[in-house]
Amino acid sequence: MSRKRTKQRAAVGVLGKDLTRRAKGRCELCESKTGVRPWELVPFPDEPSMDRTLLACARCREWLEQGEARGMEAQVLTQAVWSEEPAIRLAAARLLVASDFSDDPWIRDALDHAGFDEAQGELVG
Repeated sequence: MSRKRTKQRAAVGVLGKDLTRRAKGRCELCESKTGVRPWELVPFPDEPSMDRTLLACARCREWLEQGEARGMEAQVLTQAVWSEEPAIRLAAARLLVASDFSDDPWIRDALDHAGFDEAQGELVG
């Protein structure tokens, strides 16, 4: 399945300090400290927003860009889907839905808890 890649906006850089503080310098999906950068979730709001942006490492950015997490590595998203931060929860939920093991009961429970609407690809409530 071919997915259209979405180019990230440079403007999201204005959130860098706040994101770094919130994330303590780690990827907000897997907690890696290597190569973290801001990642804005589509659809982009008019202005960059903390509720639509997270810090992600190179592996997680690749997953986000491709729209799917691969294999057992994706289990690192287990904690992220329970985050109180909307951007982290949304990114993790989107990746879990597209993963190889999306029918596993723990994923279904996590997505229900996150308030993720699969049809819309967004959080509800």
